[in-house]
Amino acid sequence: MKSNDKIYMKFAHELADSIKDEIKSFFRKTSNWEIKPTKNNKRPQIVTKADSESEKIMRKLINKTFPNHGIIGEELGSENENAEYVWILDPIDGTKAFVSGLPVFGTMIGLVKDKKPILGLIDQPITKDRIWGSSKGSFLNYKLVKTKQFKSINETICAITDPAMFIENDKDKAIYDLVSDKTLFIRHGTDCWGYAMCAAGTIDLVIEKDLEIWDIAAARAIIEAAGGIITSWDKKEAASDRSVIAAANIETYNYFTDIIENYK
Repeated sequence: MKSNDKIYMKFAHELADSIKDEIKSFFRKTSNWEIKPTKNNKRPQIVTKADSESEKIMRKLINKTFPNHGIIGEELGSENENAEYVWILDPIDGTKAFVSGLPVFGTMIGLVKDKKPILGLIDQPITKDRIWGSSKGSFLNYKLVKTKQFKSINETICAITDPAMFIENDKDKAIYDLVSDKTLFIRHGTDCWGYAMCAAGTIDLVIEKDLEIWDIAAARAIIEAAGGIITSWDKKEAASDRSVIAAANIETYNYFTDIIENYK
């Protein structure tokens, strides 16, 4: 691992540490969030004070420490996004879990160099679980982790945050039904921790859509460092068309990308 990469990984931990207390102070507080309408009659968006305040804290620290770096955040947009190094921030991935008082949300921090992820970190400030990945490998609570080796398709454990991702058209519904039929089971409501546990070796597959760069940049770095594969459904850059498939091994990846390909 290059010396600069060590510095950046250490800094990613500092970013996560800088907002832990902020997030915990809003957790299980009913006054923490509000509902905002969305365009095209889509379901209203939940916005939390914890999200925006935490992102402000991280942005201030990045601008102070690495003023030439760019930032892309879910809450406050982009600045200097064409810089060589860009931090990708999602202070609270799993907003529904957060406002429901369930500790299965996470802070996602990614760093890309020339638009390629070089490190990622996912933190859970309530349970104190943290996973991170870089060229040095992936670590869950300081223990080196690897993705699962292939056993059989019918033993596949799949994570999908919300089945509503698959109701837009008949093709997506068919893909969901086939994935459900071919896997051992689908675990819903996982948000960023579905990807984290894919890297950690307990989940085999994550298939999702309607994602943005801040939903996936950190997870991509962590999964790839642990030995997994993560792309869009059509085997291009993850989330390039807002779709993602992450697999623990090439056998699982090939099987389920073939299923998706058959419905194009």
